[in-house]
Amino acid sequence: LTVQTSRGCPHQCEFCASSILLTPLYKLKPVEKVIAEIHEIKKIWPRPFIEFADDNSFVHREHYKRLLRELAKENLRWFTEADVRAAPDDELLGLMRDSGCQQVLIGLESPSRQSLDGLELNANWKLRQQDFYKAAIATIQSYGITVNGCFILGLVGDTPEVFDDVFQFVKDSGLYEVQLTFLTAFPVTPLYERLSREGRLLRERAWELCTLFDINIAPKKMSVEQLQSGFLALAKRLYSAEETQERRRNFKTMLKTSPHFGLRVQPRETLLAA
Repeated sequence: LTVQTSRGCPHQCEFCASSILLTPLYKLKPVEKVIAEIHEIKKIWPRPFIEFADDNSFVHREHYKRLLRELAKENLRWFTEADVRAAPDDELLGLMRDSGCQQVLIGLESPSRQSLDGLELNANWKLRQQDFYKAAIATIQSYGITVNGCFILGLVGDTPEVFDDVFQFVKDSGLYEVQLTFLTAFPVTPLYERLSREGRLLRERAWELCTLFDINIAPKKMSVEQLQSGFLALAKRLYSAEETQERRRNFKTMLKTSPHFGLRVQPRETLLAA
């Protein structure tokens, strides 16, 4: 089941449609309203597994720390979307762990600096974080919280070598989960407008191709056929039983020596008494 705790995102990625269509500002739902919605869910599902369907959770740290302390009293499991800025905050990660966080989905987009360059329009934010990707993944996962790393294929800097680069990054970083999508130009996004000017849309306003798993653009440094075949080959490698099992084993092995797994920022009894 889904609950929203916020809407919007402070970043302006060229391809992103959700923040543009939902709200131009980053908005927070009051902690009390979030907890009230969870109480309604628990009437039909005593220990729910909830998706916090935010574009980018944890932007305002103190607000979310207050929310997480309340969530820790609710005996639930949850996952959400965030960015790598959550990693340096040990208190935040500890509260996420204590409140039942199972996984965070992070839009890494690409391991390639040339593909990340210019992707975020305000301050080239994605490119500036790339050096910290592997450390951020390791830190978050050391708390027993798996990272689902999302990669976009067909970015402006992508060459046919990108498929091997993504595969190697996934192995080197220890990612637990992987999501692959095609670069998709949604109408009204800056990406759509730019590619329309450049004549690189395969079809104007072809909504049926806006699935993230169909191609609606002409890549710049490879053919459509190369993009499709490379994507399928990469998916077969990453989602094979062998690679999936290896990622699971590596995660479990890491947890055996993690100083953060299984600890609590506050005893549950203290949280319940608060």
